[in-house]
Amino acid sequence: MNPIIVINVNMGSKGHQIGRLISSCDNVAWYDHVDNGTHPWEPCSNILNAELSPYHYDRRFADNTTVPPVLDYARRSGLPERPELTYKSQLLTYITHGDLDEAHDYFNGNHLVVLHKDLDRFMKTTWNFKVGKTKTPISELYRSKEVVEKMLDDTLVSYETNITDNDFIIESIEDLLKVDIFKSLCSKFNLGFNEDKYTRVKKFLTQ
Repeated sequence: MNPIIVINVNMGSKGHQIGRLISSCDNVAWYDHVDNGTHPWEPCSNILNAELSPYHYDRRFADNTTVPPVLDYARRSGLPERPELTYKSQLLTYITHGDLDEAHDYFNGNHLVVLHKDLDRFMKTTWNFKVGKTKTPISELYRSKEVVEKMLDDTLVSYETNITDNDFIIESIEDLLKVDIFKSLCSKFNLGFNEDKYTRVKKFLTQ
């Protein structure tokens, strides 16, 4: 099992907020480059899409090392889809919006699967995001609301079809904002629950 927590989540369903919550755990590395916020309860700045969401972050650390984009992220950016990942000494989070069977095959890590679809939020937020070094707008990739809705529905079908007993399933981030459910996630994946850090991130996400 690779030392990674894979967040399988539809675009527009608060994957980066979920990543920040999980990064409150003692044995999960935060992508602590200053532009992400040096702690998961601090807003991002000066990164791609920071003007659209204070919760966004990229896969970069304070020492400027990075985790490369893979699978759906890489595909949208025209990069190799399956580069070799180099892991830190702690667990890492990785957000992916692609098919669950593909994510299972590539990462061989712990998977949090979010069975959520929010078309309205996607159109208000993610629709305006840019991806990759080319800064291609998401709106150019999906073209219409109908195409977006089909993509979100197809992703949910992939999740529901390929869930395994090893996955941790939630309906939305609201589940993880309940401390008992978050502790259940920590127990399943052997994460070090830190009440102070968890509370700080939760306050940041809900203020």
